[in-house]
Amino acid sequence: MKIYISYTHLDKEQAALIADKLKEAGHDVTFDSWNIKHGDNLIKKISRTIKSADALILLLSRNSEQSKWVMHEFSAIAFNDLSSQEQRIIPVLIDKVAIPSYLSQYMYIDLYSDHEHGIRKLIEFFEKDRNEVTQQSSKEIHREQQAKTRENKIIELAKALHDGRLTLVSGSGVTVDAGVPSWNDLLLQLLGTMITRMSTDHALPMSGADANKFHSRYSPSSLVVGTYLKINLGNDFLKELRDALYCSNPQSSDLLDAIVDLSRPQRDGKPLDSIITFNFDALLEENLEKQNIAHRAIYGEGVRNSPNELPVYHVHGFLPRKGPIPENMEVVFSEDAYHNQFIDPFSWSNLIQLNKLGQNTCLFIGLSLTDPNLRRLLDVAIRKNPEKTLNHFIIKKTPSNTQSEATMDKLALLLEEQDANELGLSVIWVDEFHEIPVILNSIAIKSGSTQKS
Repeated sequence: MKIYISYTHLDKEQAALIADKLKEAGHDVTFDSWNIKHGDNLIKKISRTIKSADALILLLSRNSEQSKWVMHEFSAIAFNDLSSQEQRIIPVLIDKVAIPSYLSQYMYIDLYSDHEHGIRKLIEFFEKDRNEVTQQSSKEIHREQQAKTRENKIIELAKALHDGRLTLVSGSGVTVDAGVPSWNDLLLQLLGTMITRMSTDHALPMSGADANKFHSRYSPSSLVVGTYLKINLGNDFLKELRDALYCSNPQSSDLLDAIVDLSRPQRDGKPLDSIITFNFDALLEENLEKQNIAHRAIYGEGVRNSPNELPVYHVHGFLPRKGPIPENMEVVFSEDAYHNQFIDPFSWSNLIQLNKLGQNTCLFIGLSLTDPNLRRLLDVAIRKNPEKTLNHFIIKKTPSNTQSEATMDKLALLLEEQDANELGLSVIWVDEFHEIPVILNSIAIKSGSTQKS
């Protein structure tokens, strides 16, 4: 059997040992480097190189995890194998590292836990009938290995929480289930308010009900709509925005409850370090208050928390449900506000995010990774990380709603994970959003047992 081994040059010694064992078993093994030149098409070159290979071994290690080039190579191999119905890829662990989700559909061999046993298992794998190897449903393999990978990531997050190094980073997806409008619904509601006001002030034959028609016909970007609103609602913009946020009297949700539980001071460990939120609403603070968890909403450099208070950083602005809107409040809602974040790298919000990304383990929840400034800050953080490890996490819903094995679903998952990895994020995939509170509760429980173990 023709076998190709893909590895980082730092793991060449391990690759050579594996190659020797497979050659002794009668296999034709290649484990030279790709010799790819600048400007070459990686996927095409890999496709040509491995076309004649019967199997592809990918050596997963801390070294490979820290090499963008090697991870690009692995994902390119996975791209190339998307349409294959055979078990051609065999991830081989030589360190205690997580298997990328786009490789979790494949059976893997663990050499880290027991090298000799792993080598025997690898040789046995190639001695089996190919059809026998592929008998097991890829869905079943994916579920089993995704569960193992998720468990390892939860343990890592639990340790960070126990050590006081965990920061939650939350987006709009955190409060939608509690009744806060989604971003698109919020824009349409405010657009309707603006159109109604303009039709009254300027005798235009329109009403707020025309907001959907206007948006579907002209399809302006959300930042452009934000600019429309900010200009035309004028001094009433923040008031109207606050009214729209709380119009359905949002209260709580399973996810918010889980975040509050995670925020409770630990008996045997340190507390949650901080929460960074891109939301304007105060639902998180209201629920922390109900559970008597000391906290402080921070929305500008003049606001400080005391040592016993959990800081909740509102990096896009803060609009409490009741009382006066904080003086000189600036919310990041329109194009000019995003530009300001780019122009001022030393703004308190940018510095807070960079500090937490550089010092802590961050868990991102309810975010789509489309915010250009956040992407920039993540990129800065991974560039400044000397080890280039994926030490931050994001919970994302799998691209497929049907759990089908369609090539398009696999491709979407691979691309999304590839993008997250480029930004220094390890992905925890969920099939349904209701799994997220379960994961947070598991982190809290395992953090409490960390001291005992």
